[in-house]
Amino acid sequence: MPASTIDRRTFFTRAGAAAAALLSLKYISSEALAQTATAEPALVYGQWEDVMRRKWTWDRVVRGSRGINCAGHCAFNVYVKNGIVWREEQQGEYGKAADDTPDWGPRGCQKGVRHAKHMYGKQRVLYPMKRVGERGEGKWQRISWEQATSEIADKFLDHATQSGPDSITFATGTAMVMKRASFAALFRFANSTGLVMPETFAGVGDLPVGAYMTLGHSLPGDNHAAIYKSKCVLVWAANPAATRIPDAHFLWEAKYNGTDVVTIAPDFNATAMHSSRWLNPKPGTDTALAMAMVQTIIADGLIDWAYVREQTDLPFLVRESNGKFLTWGDVAAGEHSDAYCMWDAKSQRVVRAPGSGAKAMGGGPPGAAPQPMPRESLALNGVEPALEGRWTVTTPKVPVEVTTVFAKLKALCDERYTPELSQAITGVHADNTRAVARSSPVRVPA
Repeated sequence: MPASTIDRRTFFTRAGAAAAALLSLKYISSEALAQTATAEPALVYGQWEDVMRRKWTWDRVVRGSRGINCAGHCAFNVYVKNGIVWREEQQGEYGKAADDTPDWGPRGCQKGVRHAKHMYGKQRVLYPMKRVGERGEGKWQRISWEQATSEIADKFLDHATQSGPDSITFATGTAMVMKRASFAALFRFANSTGLVMPETFAGVGDLPVGAYMTLGHSLPGDNHAAIYKSKCVLVWAANPAATRIPDAHFLWEAKYNGTDVVTIAPDFNATAMHSSRWLNPKPGTDTALAMAMVQTIIADGLIDWAYVREQTDLPFLVRESNGKFLTWGDVAAGEHSDAYCMWDAKSQRVVRAPGSGAKAMGGGPPGAAPQPMPRESLALNGVEPALEGRWTVTTPKVPVEVTTVFAKLKALCDERYTPELSQAITGVHADNTRAVARSSPVRVPA
């Protein structure tokens, strides 16, 4: 039949037959192909159905996880046929972190579902390779495992003896730590040889330094399931719908439960499109937006005052002259302490801030080095720190004019970071800034 006279139905029928033949070459054995060649021609749709029936069979199902460059390690069912992985599915057998949160399922992402393509892909290194060309040329030569381990060991010894073992570092990375070897083996090797073993964040440079310096822990906070119990969630400097796919479902479950999910990002990303609100500040203006929210929170009194007095540095006293903290060593004669100070509204005097001053010193015999004071809690124990005011504090040297961090923060916000002033910097309308700042209004008497 001439091509010009082929009708639509005939075209798709023949195209389907061709596609079925190609699929058959991949999924049907050579014996089956030989039988097909001598048998009567089957219906086009029958061939297609036969291909699908053969495809949806497997020899066994094994359990596995997917953790390359990811700490998620989501559980998968791995379907194996003729010794080859051809399909992966999420197990979906996770329980709950608590009775008042959803379970952790489903966990997994499209990267895990396609993991077999990485396993069988041409890019996978199956044996040791040594670069034989210039760096970046992509020229490699296969070598034996014995040669590879010997050359690495020789180079290791050369550097260790010439420059010291601390000149060598072991770059862990999530793939190495989570998949390739155990922590015990890695640290045993490091301890035996004396090389430097950095923490896992060093590989990507995103250790939360502020949290570590303040709290002593790099990862403070609750787990992702706690999002479900939040009144408001600010997704700021993150895109979990694309970067934390196994945990992102908690955000959307929380949203349908009434949580206000707010994404703050210049681009309308995968998380923003599903959020309750989206603020798009100009790149690099996040600080101005945050300060405008702080100004709204202070102006509206949306503050848990007891928490602020006990758990933050807002009551700490700072010098009016230079903005530096007033320390207990400045006030107390004979003590060398960098602990911070507060103004007790009850006794109307300066007191040492509990739990402050990692180098708080005191006691010891004359001439001896000052001894660190034991760690203490932040409990105020009857002290009522003032948050606003100005006072003159007597020190062994000269009187010092002081105020609080809160007072300076409030003045700065009112002067430079009202939502209207911030709008000119960020491009975010003042009404939207206030709306997000008021997302979880809780008024607590001062």
